[in-house]
Amino acid sequence: MMGSQATDTMHQPKTMTEYAADRARSGVRVLPGAPGIFWAGYQPWAMTRIPVFHLAPPSAQEVRRVLRRERAAIASYLLEPDEFHPANAWLYLCTDRAYALEKLSSEMRRNVRLGLKRLTISPLTTDQLLEHGAPAFCETRRRHGLKDGTPEEFRRDLTARSSLPELVYLGAWKEDQLAAYLSILQMGDWAEIAGSSIDALHRHKPNDALVYSALSTCLVERGCRVVSYGLSSIQAESNIAGLHQFKLKVGFEARPVHRAFVFHPLVRPFANRLTLWSVNRALRVWPGDPRLRTARGVLASTRGDRASLVGTDVEG
Repeated sequence: MMGSQATDTMHQPKTMTEYAADRARSGVRVLPGAPGIFWAGYQPWAMTRIPVFHLAPPSAQEVRRVLRRERAAIASYLLEPDEFHPANAWLYLCTDRAYALEKLSSEMRRNVRLGLKRLTISPLTTDQLLEHGAPAFCETRRRHGLKDGTPEEFRRDLTARSSLPELVYLGAWKEDQLAAYLSILQMGDWAEIAGSSIDALHRHKPNDALVYSALSTCLVERGCRVVSYGLSSIQAESNIAGLHQFKLKVGFEARPVHRAFVFHPLVRPFANRLTLWSVNRALRVWPGDPRLRTARGVLASTRGDRASLVGTDVEG
């Protein structure tokens, strides 16, 4: 477990209204939604519903308001699968408030104990992460075939997040080298985590130790009702098998969900197979472009191209 030092570092959970205001102050486009919900920009042209794991269907009026007021090309949200909304992604959640090492598989118990023995697990300040975190960020992005795994993008991303008091970081140190880190967003009775790691230090099991520590603190000590480890991607090239199995072994449940994308009326005519073909052609030239890969995934999903719906979100 992280221990009292890490526990004390984690903030007092805020309300969704406070979180939305903090996101807006950080420069993110924000629009209130149904009670306990808001919409936030995650691309210059797209809005998504927060919390991401909320599965109740939004009203048509709410979606129209998001698209028109924010001039967004796409609004994205999750739904429970049904005959009209087939499952096209996995949502990773852990809800076990009695989470414990003894409940994990023997392999995972060994990995966690090894990581806790060989590594120092401790909270990170933003300055520490800025100084030591770029290699883990860059290697993780490149591991998943994305071209934005650069120190410049790391600094840009971290700077954009640094004003969010809801976000804290947990690191796994091998002597003076940061082997891996997790970002932990805690809001009320839920939390979200995401991580990055260095390939050469995977043998010390930093991810196993970090996720176990974060779940122990959030679920057992803080009493969160749910912790999310992200959503499976619509990007076919992503490293699905290993990351999917890791999340299951460390205690998450993979829940099938339908990831819905609603296009603005002015954009809808262009969401067709010709555009998908054009994006695929562009990806042959720029295979690591994250915007093109996201666009291909969105178009493939809405056009029912099942071959492009396999993948897992990259860490971090």
